Amino acid sequence: MRRILITGGLGYIGSHICLLFLERGYEVIAFDLLINSKYQTFNNISNLIRLRNPKLQSNFTFIRGDIRDEETLSKIFLDNKNKGKEIDGVIHLAGLKSVKESILKPVLYWEFNVKGTINLLKVMNKNNCKNIVFSSSATVYGDSKKKLLDEKSTLNPKNTYGRTKLAIENMLHDLYINHGKWNIGILRYFNPAGA
Repeated sequence: MRRILITGGLGYIGSHICLLFLERGYEVIAFDLLINSKYQTFNNISNLIRLRNPKLQSNFTFIRGDIRDEETLSKIFLDNKNKGKEIDGVIHLAGLKSVKESILKPVLYWEFNVKGTINLLKVMNKNNCKNIVFSSSATVYGDSKKKLLDEKSTLNPKNTYGRTKLAIENMLHDLYINHGKWNIGILRYFNPAGA
């Protein structure tokens, strides 16, 4: 059975991804600091899984933690390895996300988003986990005059939040170019909205 770590796993996007992967039979570890999310989300996902397929409920684990804490990240990978259940991949959604706050607190955003991602990538590399999907943002395009944007559109973020996302994209690009064994997906999306 495949095992996946989802950083920011109890947020709006993360919770839906956790549920999807659980329904597909994966073992899922949701890692979240609970800044933009609540522990109740873990209970909600667990209840949905229990109703749909009780056998899968034990496949879902929550660990409260901060991606800036390299020691905690290392412990997650080591604990799973010691159980004979190595982590196969990461969906990296954790990060601070307010454009306004990023302008007021740029150092915090660089530390949380970029340093946190560096810690995650170091731990993944050390544990030979080379599959990652990164949650970027359409803010990397800045104030584009184009009505329709695609991957070839000009990248020119206008705020700290967007610049941290682009910095991480560039880091992932360098990692892929220089160490071709990595499988990397980058998702740039606009504001998600739900019911």
